[in-house]
Amino acid sequence: MGSMATGKTWQELHAAKKAEQDSRIPAEWKLKPDLLPPEDTVDLRPFVNSCGLLSPAELAITGEEYDATSLAAAIAEGKFSALEVVTAFCKRAAVGHQLCNMLTEIMFADAMARAQELDQIYKSTGKVVGPLHGVPMTFKECFHFKGYDSTNGYVSRVFQPSDRTSPLPELLQAAGAVIISKTNVPQTMLVAESHNNVFGRTKNPVNSRLTCGGSSGGEGASQAFRCSALGVGTDVGGSVRIPAACNGVYSYKPSYGVIPMIGYSYSGWSGSNTGIPAVTGPLGHSIRDLDLFALVVRDVQPWGLDPAVIPHIMEVPTAERKPIVGVVHASGLTPHPPVRRALREAVAKLVAAGLEVRELNPPDFLAIRDISEQLFTLDGLSYPKQECARSGEPPVPSVRKIGFWDLPPKSQEEAWRWNAKKGQVQKDMLDEWRRVGCDVVLAPVGPHTAVLPGDWTSDIYTVAWNVTDYPAIVVPFTHVDPALDPVDADFKAMHEADQKNQDMYNPELFKGAPVALQIVGSRLADKQLLKDAALLDSVLNGKP
Repeated sequence: MGSMATGKTWQELHAAKKAEQDSRIPAEWKLKPDLLPPEDTVDLRPFVNSCGLLSPAELAITGEEYDATSLAAAIAEGKFSALEVVTAFCKRAAVGHQLCNMLTEIMFADAMARAQELDQIYKSTGKVVGPLHGVPMTFKECFHFKGYDSTNGYVSRVFQPSDRTSPLPELLQAAGAVIISKTNVPQTMLVAESHNNVFGRTKNPVNSRLTCGGSSGGEGASQAFRCSALGVGTDVGGSVRIPAACNGVYSYKPSYGVIPMIGYSYSGWSGSNTGIPAVTGPLGHSIRDLDLFALVVRDVQPWGLDPAVIPHIMEVPTAERKPIVGVVHASGLTPHPPVRRALREAVAKLVAAGLEVRELNPPDFLAIRDISEQLFTLDGLSYPKQECARSGEPPVPSVRKIGFWDLPPKSQEEAWRWNAKKGQVQKDMLDEWRRVGCDVVLAPVGPHTAVLPGDWTSDIYTVAWNVTDYPAIVVPFTHVDPALDPVDADFKAMHEADQKNQDMYNPELFKGAPVALQIVGSRLADKQLLKDAALLDSVLNGKP
């Protein structure tokens, strides 16, 4: 099938969609081709300081001096107007997108109009409308915004604007947030990459040779370039955590039932239940921003709008404590040298700060991944295949490479068997957690840092916590340093996949890539995890 009912080929629809996207960037914000950084530029972030589009004041507003929490406070104090802040971030996002292709549905005009409305309210009342008044946010493509497409990277869904906005962005907008754009995703939404035939592939701004991750990869890249003050993604196998790790930002995957997902834009069959539920979580620049997001959302009692949200689990006191930290050094695949170094250095810092650290030996992460792979493909990916057939578009290379595309559908009896195995893993993890007596767990985010585009095919260090439904936070910690992280000449592989993983490591190619760590909490103990993670972050990164 080469074309849809429109009579247009998928290539023509892609070109039309990209033209629409380009038209939403003001002409005066377009970068002249001769001024773009050379194609082999590794770190694309500094270009925003020299391109001349942002004023010194706008660079300061969008720079590292502010996270979302301090930016909201500055707006509330009258230091900045909402329009100043939103315009600055829209301009920065325009630059970032032209370098890295991280945006999908650009909403700059609507965002600046809303900022003007917020300024009028502030001027007439002397008050902000809520705790996020004037804070620019971006959302992963898979949320509806009235008047904008929700393609989720499928060509078959272009030029079909939504007739409503999803409840989560609505409640954040009611708290004063200003949404400036949606961000890129992979075709099928089941890949640790962000490449599709509608919008193309997103680059990693920190190391443009490497992947931005996925499936919230456009959001990870957006936060790394500081296109917005706070972003929102979704996670069913690592999709807010892998992009955070690849791009060197913070993220939070909640337990299921904490943050509402009702009314978001499905990338598969609506109503499907694999046994591993997707969750929504933020990506940003600090633990306190992740906490702010959770507080704002929970403050409106979202169990009143989403029956899947559990009341009162975040509305409980937290303990002042030095948490006992369980550590997972490796499971299933041996991490690359910089990840191993990060864990060693982190443990040394925690011990020096007086925290107790214990070894945790979880159920084998490769075996857990075998379960998730089967549950994610219960339908044999019939929905993505249907959508691709409708437009004639092919699967992109990264979709083929991750290995899900050709897996067969499962019978109902097979689905029950795989869910029974999932249940046993949940019990085994709980038993090990209790045996060790830890409060939180420190673990890798992956068996490597960001790798070449399409090469992040093993989500074992993240999907384990989706299968067991434990909340997890990603904290950036260090960077790949070839002098400190040489190839391990003494490495002895546990099996073929372990050797294949280790063979991907190239210290010079990965130089400067962020190395992040994952802090995991007990199921539904999200509020305590946010508090514990803030303490650990202060030890690891010296942040107050």
